[in-house]
Amino acid sequence: MSLSGFSPQLLTLVFGKRQFEKQGRRGKGKWVLINGDNINITYAEFKKKYGITQPKLTRAIDQLLEKGFLTVVRPGGTYRHDKAVYALSDNWILWKPGLTFQKREREAVRRGFCEPKK
Repeated sequence: MSLSGFSPQLLTLVFGKRQFEKQGRRGKGKWVLINGDNINITYAEFKKKYGITQPKLTRAIDQLLEKGFLTVVRPGGTYRHDKAVYALSDNWILWKPGLTFQKREREAVRRGFCEPKK
């Protein structure tokens, strides 16, 4: 109930990215989550498919991280052309107002001659 903005919709879309496989013998097989710790969320995909802007998606991801729905496996980065990889987490069960589970590390972008003078 505490999720706001685009976060509930993003969580639903992340649940849609899960992949299950039936394991076990015939008639007694169970559905097992395969990629629970390997979910890619790319800004380009969400902009193209759903028309979501980058700031809106960033706020939603940050909120899901803070409240324990997702954890960062690999942060990715725009300058490395690498996808961010997230894992589903059950920490949301323990969340209370004022508690933050994880924050994304902000990458300090330095353009041009940003070095301080010595």
